[in-house]
Amino acid sequence: MRSTEPSTPIRPRKRNLQEGQAIVLIALLILVLFGMLGLAIDSGRGYVDRRDQQTAVDAAALAAGDWYENYTDLNLSIQQSVLLYQRDLRLYSGPATVSGPTLALVGANNSLKQNTWIYTYNESYTLTIVATDTQFNGFQFQYTTIHSLSLAFIQIFGGSKTVPISATATSIVGNQRQTPALLTLSTQSCATNLTGSAQLTVLGDVYTNGTACLDSNLHEAGNCYGGAGSNCNVAQYYCYNSSPGFVPYAPSPTCNAGDTQGTGIVPAPTLPDPGYLADSVAYYTSAQTYNQWNRGTWTEMRPGQYGNFHLSGGTASCAFMDPGVYTFTNGYSSDANGSLLSNELRPPAEELWSAPATTNRATPQFWDQNGVGVGGAAGPGCSGLFNLTTVAAPGFGIKHQGGGGNWGVELTSVRWDRFLDSSVTPDPCYNSPGCRRESGPSECQQANTLDGNNNGIDVNVTRNAPGAQYYNVYVNANGCDGNPNNFSFVGRFLAPGFVDGGSPPALAVGPFPNGTNTTLINGTGGWPCGLPTVTICSIVYNNMSPTVQCYAQTRTQLCQTPDDEGAPQCFSNCPPPANLLSQENAPMSLEYPPYSAGDVANENYCQPSPNPGNINAPCIGSQVTPGAVQFYFPSGSCFNQNSQGATYVYGGVQYNWIVIYAPASNTCPESMNGGASTQFIGTIYTPGADWTINGGDRSPLAGQVICYTAKVAGGGQAGIDFNPNYSPVPPAARLIN
Repeated sequence: MRSTEPSTPIRPRKRNLQEGQAIVLIALLILVLFGMLGLAIDSGRGYVDRRDQQTAVDAAALAAGDWYENYTDLNLSIQQSVLLYQRDLRLYSGPATVSGPTLALVGANNSLKQNTWIYTYNESYTLTIVATDTQFNGFQFQYTTIHSLSLAFIQIFGGSKTVPISATATSIVGNQRQTPALLTLSTQSCATNLTGSAQLTVLGDVYTNGTACLDSNLHEAGNCYGGAGSNCNVAQYYCYNSSPGFVPYAPSPTCNAGDTQGTGIVPAPTLPDPGYLADSVAYYTSAQTYNQWNRGTWTEMRPGQYGNFHLSGGTASCAFMDPGVYTFTNGYSSDANGSLLSNELRPPAEELWSAPATTNRATPQFWDQNGVGVGGAAGPGCSGLFNLTTVAAPGFGIKHQGGGGNWGVELTSVRWDRFLDSSVTPDPCYNSPGCRRESGPSECQQANTLDGNNNGIDVNVTRNAPGAQYYNVYVNANGCDGNPNNFSFVGRFLAPGFVDGGSPPALAVGPFPNGTNTTLINGTGGWPCGLPTVTICSIVYNNMSPTVQCYAQTRTQLCQTPDDEGAPQCFSNCPPPANLLSQENAPMSLEYPPYSAGDVANENYCQPSPNPGNINAPCIGSQVTPGAVQFYFPSGSCFNQNSQGATYVYGGVQYNWIVIYAPASNTCPESMNGGASTQFIGTIYTPGADWTINGGDRSPLAGQVICYTAKVAGGGQAGIDFNPNYSPVPPAARLIN
């Protein structure tokens, strides 16, 4: 058998020397992959942690600003914001330690207050809060959070066990660069111009979109912002803080602790026209004239449309302005010596602020300012007057301790007013009779009675207080003893010349007193007298105390009087000559016991009254200032306030505190020549108008001015007192980083 052999020898297969190396590579690759996976997981956890912290501090910083804007309570704002921070990060056990607040003074002059809090948590979080009061530039809240994040995988490979993750947020609220004391919108040269020997004192920022042409007669308690070329550096920068009513002063050589000094900021970014609206104009369209509603010794003005409104010598004395919108279709001019227009409700025979519950009378009386005089038997002036007489009250006599003695009597002026804009809600003043207003108390007058003589006391009005529809009568069984808390409510009486059908509102029918006694009779509430011809009877000494603080809208037996008036407020020429300026109304306060309610008649009064509320912000949430007015000037209608005439009016929250409004199409040259009796409380918003401003011993502008250009000329002393209580609400809290 044939056999064959392969021509190529077959060699046995050798073992591959690289077998098994892939396992090593795979093992190394797995380690790398696990490392990358661990890095990705820990990085992702770090990213999520930072995002959560950023969200938490953003929310906390905004919350602090919102709480502070609403309640102006720093500690409360911090507490509420920290609670939000803890909820967002699920730190339910609360802080382990809290330090602060630690106070420091910062800024260029070490005059800005800065408080610091530090919170630590068992979950390895630390929160640092720095709150800085930058005055007119707002309140800043900086929140910084740090978390020591435990690493899940990186530490396996020799890395750190933890890594710090942080986030920061800063909010600002109440930045009044957006609501300066004086804002000129024009971009032209010398949009804000101070000339001659005129002196302008400003509490707040001066801001111009053009250039500011100034000199050292500008006393600036704030910052000066202007376009390139502005000479803000020449102004005198006064010391100030942002407290309402603060009187600025020159540094000597530095400011007092807690106060600050402004500076010039040039160039500054432009500010836009805020574009405010005048929504209530359409609700007040009735044709009116000045002398349409004569009340004997004063004129009552009603809101609506007025044509050529010009008060000149001999055409006016005093006019009380009912609340609402006054549209002047053909201009407003007041240059009448002896004239005063106002919506202020004051008592007859105002008491001296420094001697309440005594027989001391204020000088001047508010409604006697500017030389007003109605003549007649009552004598010069428009202020209300009254006197007391002891009369027989058979069977209804007053019983005093010890058989007889002195009784002190005070009066307040009372009226009800409506606000007719149905778009404002809530509006407690819309339906009849409207909102109740009650002035501060009058001087105390004293009468003596004997128990055995069955005496009563008549309160006789010889001249009605302007605006008064009623009078509340209060009695002090100890006479005029200087203690305001000893006066007890006796009753509400119709003012002479008014009727009401048994309940408010009252209607004026006349006749009105002018020098002759008209006795207040038939009072309601309190301690009614059983005799229809006597004001006060049937009361007993022991029943008149203890008096109590009552809700502001209620007056019953033993209720005390409203708060007393305060000292005259000087601003640009201090101290003023004696007996020149009228007294101020009481400040805002909560209107339910144990709070005293403050001013419940004029610019510091608000409705509805929050209950419960915050004493630091007693009007937050209110929609109506019951006595407020607004002057509206359509296109072509101009404003001229001469120093011989006097206008003292206040706006209100329902008008966004705009007391003078003109649309941008109104390009009139406006003039404000204020004397000691002139004041506009609120914002003047006339974005197309050119203003010339002079002034006197009182700040004629307590709010702010927004206009096209502004010029302060001549030799007068003018003042603009930015008061956030009487200005449009500044922008809400916002984040700035």
